[in-house]
Amino acid sequence: MRLIRRQYLGLVPVVTLFFIFGTIYSTHRWVSIQQLNKDRWSQRPGDQETQQFHDGQNYNDPNCAVFPRNRLRDIQIVLRIGSTQPFDQISSHINNITNCISNLIVVSDRVEEIGNGFWSHDIIADLPKVYWEGIDKDSLDGTDQTAGLKAYENINKGDSSWKQGKHASDRLTHRQGWLLDRFKFLPMVEYAYNVNPQAKWFYFIEADTYVVWDTLFRLLDRYDFQQEWYMGSPSPGRELDGEKTWFAYGGNGFILSRTAIQRLVSKNLVKFDESTNTNRTELSLTERWADLVRSDCCGDSVLGFALADKGIFLSGLYPIFNPHPLHGIPFGPSGKPYWCQPVLSLHKTWPREVPGLTDFVKDHTSKRPLIYADLFDYLNLQEVKQRDDWQNSDWNSFEEAPESPVHETIEACAEGCHAHGECFQWTYWVEASWKWKTVPKKKCTFVRSIRLGTHKDREESWTTTAVWTSGWDIEKISKWTKENPCGKPEWVEPSLQRIY
Repeated sequence: MRLIRRQYLGLVPVVTLFFIFGTIYSTHRWVSIQQLNKDRWSQRPGDQETQQFHDGQNYNDPNCAVFPRNRLRDIQIVLRIGSTQPFDQISSHINNITNCISNLIVVSDRVEEIGNGFWSHDIIADLPKVYWEGIDKDSLDGTDQTAGLKAYENINKGDSSWKQGKHASDRLTHRQGWLLDRFKFLPMVEYAYNVNPQAKWFYFIEADTYVVWDTLFRLLDRYDFQQEWYMGSPSPGRELDGEKTWFAYGGNGFILSRTAIQRLVSKNLVKFDESTNTNRTELSLTERWADLVRSDCCGDSVLGFALADKGIFLSGLYPIFNPHPLHGIPFGPSGKPYWCQPVLSLHKTWPREVPGLTDFVKDHTSKRPLIYADLFDYLNLQEVKQRDDWQNSDWNSFEEAPESPVHETIEACAEGCHAHGECFQWTYWVEASWKWKTVPKKKCTFVRSIRLGTHKDREESWTTTAVWTSGWDIEKISKWTKENPCGKPEWVEPSLQRIY
């Protein structure tokens, strides 16, 4: 083992080494993905002054005791956040999801300590000069696509006249933060590669991305980093030479192989410049696409187009990369897109969901990958029959004709769902009016898939009260799950299939 041969461990007693190795090898949770090489990073490739690479945090955290840190030698995790995001969201991520990622890179629009000894790197400060040219000084209210950049510039240059006006703040507004976010993608990729060019894989995630690390390690073991891989959940992008391109939706994370990034950031020779007697090369990745970044709404879209321009096209891995939150996953039965497939990521995860989900994941990744059927069991969707003040029909739903009796009462809605072959759950909405002789408005909605949904407060006005009630056809759901047992995990092959 190379670890023993390294000189910097020469002072560590052999007995201690055997104890550490024995502890790691004996664990049941990660043994299936352990590699023989137990080496750790011997250097910090990041900026040590601001601790972008913080090797060794939380090594005393019992939750990290069995985490296969050796895998981080080959995988660089990059967390993209913003200064306008809620603190509890970022804190939850750092303390529960990326708490064992010792080489984590955090990029933001502000330098600040975010917890566990990590500092965010201000990636907006890395933008080339071309991005700051021609910014409209009257675009601070979010009506212009450069509003985020202008607000950032004023805050960081200490424009006192700007701060003393109606924009008096040293923080971006939520709108400005959203407008600024798209400018982070291209420099983020360049920065991550410059910080850690030895990494074989780069996984980019957001503050509300939940990650199942066991699935990530198993997934990457199936692919060759020496090929140009760009993986994620497919979303339709711009046309290139008359052909539609696809990009990986940033919310649930995306993966780039080192080989893909190397090609993406490479600068081709343009021509020999006689005036300077030098070879003139292309602009950097971030400079090259400045106009498109400023005009497009979304950085993940621009990144996908820039990759396609280099001949690197998306390998969609839906639903392994999942765009839905935990409470919104549409399990089975409509085409079975969410059932026996491994789960890598969830999007828009609520901080309050994270601790319980993390404990569950740890207990279910000892012998095989976590699959969607496991999350179905976790949510107890076979046991809940009805919930008041609840909405579960905002995805994959349909309605009977307005004159159908299913709209008359909650009981009729539930019975109608049970009688309909494609309905597995329902939501009943009624709006009652205080006005005399006003007939209440009612609507029954059926759903083809099985999902938890969310709490829905009553909506009240001076004259009306609207209430939502949701239910599940427990009998039909139980029958479907028994008829669709999962054998081996279904690792989907790259495609552009997507269901939103």
